[in-house]
Amino acid sequence: MKNFITEHKKIVMFSFIILVLIAIFTTAGISAPQRDNKKTIDDISTCSAPEGKIIAHGIDVSKYQGDIDFEKVKKDGFSFVIIRVGTGMGGKDRNFETYYNDAKKAGLDIGCYYYTYAYTVLDAKEEAKNVLRYINGKTFTYPVFFDFEYPELLKYSRADENTKMINAFCKYIKRGGYYPGVYMSNSIYRNFIDNRTLGNKWDFWIATYIDNTHNSNKFSKSFSMWQYSSNGTINGINARVDKNVVYVDYPKIIKEFNSKFKEYSES
Repeated sequence: MKNFITEHKKIVMFSFIILVLIAIFTTAGISAPQRDNKKTIDDISTCSAPEGKIIAHGIDVSKYQGDIDFEKVKKDGFSFVIIRVGTGMGGKDRNFETYYNDAKKAGLDIGCYYYTYAYTVLDAKEEAKNVLRYINGKTFTYPVFFDFEYPELLKYSRADENTKMINAFCKYIKRGGYYPGVYMSNSIYRNFIDNRTLGNKWDFWIATYIDNTHNSNKFSKSFSMWQYSSNGTINGINARVDKNVVYVDYPKIIKEFNSKFKEYSES
């Protein structure tokens, strides 16, 4: 009986101490840790919803188009240009700077693309690092696209690995302050990536030439951009050129992205 009373006193004393500590912490304003709801750059949306109609017409170019008169391009009805910034094997495109400056002077909206030769996630990150170095200080009103189409890569790759590489490149570009996107053929989109995962993260610019009419809304509810021709002719360019339509208002979207990027970077 004596032992029982002793143990009972210990329990009462321990309970009293716990209550006193709770009272002290409450009075001092100490509470349980709260989840940090601070927004980060990764929280900024980079997956836009196609508007179901053609917003604008544009072209994409590389050194193979030679000299370009962007004033004539604009007068021919094209309001944007996606310029190749470089490739994974060849480095920076020798005409990138000239095209960028001349397109700016002509008042065209500008984006860029990088032709990947990456085989691993590490390769993709290294390429993204190079892109940020090439475009440092430049502003764009269209995305920085990861051009995923290298035939040798597709021979030996798996959809899950391709998906990881695309995510790695796009995240790196996004964290560098630019709106990323992905370019590939419709066939690659359907067969070589996990499009259910990527389709909810990034914008897609799809190439397929089964219908070369630029008035079509073929992909207007599925993708952000459609490259409908690889054999176009337009004023201002003496070589054949790719033609595209866009189904989202990129200048508006990227303006909002830039604003949020600045806000989240400073918070």
